[in-house]
Parts: sequence; C-alpha cells; structure tokens
Amino acid sequence: MDWTATRTALRSATLAAVDELLPALQGERLYAICLQTDDGGMGVGLCANTEECYAEKCADAEPSDRSEEYFAYLRWDSAEWRHELFGWEHFGKADEQLAAGLDDADLAFAPFFDQLIEAMTDALADLRVERASALEHVTLFVTITDSDETLAVEDRSAQRLNPPELAEPFLRRYG
Repeated sequence: MDWTATRTALRSATLAAVDELLPALQGERLYAICLQTDDGGMGVGLCANTEECYAEKCADAEPSDRSEEYFAYLRWDSAEWRHELFGWEHFGKADEQLAAGLDDADLAFAPFFDQLIEAMTDALADLRVERASALEHVTLFVTITDSDETLAVEDRSAQRLNPPELAEPFLRRYG
C-alpha cells in the first residue's frame, strides 16, 4: 500500500470538502469538524456541525432526554450533525486506495488501520495549518463509528490537532 499517495489524497479531499463547506454555512457558526471512518477502514468522510444545529437539536430534545450526557452526545457525535459526510465525492480517490489496500492479502489489518488513523489525523493537521483563520475556534478530531476505540482515538487526535483552549473542553465532554 502506498501510504504517501493515500495521505496526499486524504489531505486534498479534506481541503476540498472544507473549501466547499465554508461558504455553504450561510452565516452559521462552525464549531467542529471530524474525519470519520468505520471500524473496517472502508472509507473516510468529513463531518461538521454548527452552533445553530446543535441549539436546534437541544431544543428538540424530549424532556426525559435533557441531561448533560445527552447534550454532550448531541454536540460531539457526528451522527447528530447537520453536515454528516459532507463533500463525500472528494474522498473517492482516497477511498479507492484504501479499498485496494484492504484487498492486499499480505497486509495485516491492525497496522493498516493504525496507518489510516494517522493519515486522517495528518490530513486534519494540514487543514488546521492551511485554513487557520477560518478554523480558529473549530475543534478538529478523528472518529470511528461503532468501535470500542472511538473515545481513545478521538481524544488522542483532539489533543494533537487543537490548541489547549479547544482540546481541554473536548477532552472533558463526557465528564
């Protein structure tokens, strides 16, 4: 597997998706962007949310659901976000390379998946640098859907990708 090419494709896709997203926000205040994959490493997608969407979700919560834990879930779980898998078409090349890597019979899955998480984190690190002014108050992280490793991966990536004033509240998100 050519991880250099995959990293380049992920970086390009992430920048292109965010460049498409920012004008589409129509004045809404972006607070989080993540790159996500599933626990099979089948592909990568960009998700983003705004303060306005979060406020709408909180306002619509059933009275029995109104708890700090539920509101944290609404804020930080990309399945609840307005822009889930935004700009998916930009990730086609990277996803093709990942699929080819998964088909490689000589490649062990655990090292492959570790490389994928690292490549996703690197793409967001490049995004932080390339779009610094637009993302000054935006928390970046990597996530995995339906995995026991999700919180650990999110926390590690958030610590690496964000200044302390963004990372610390994220790390305390679930108490």
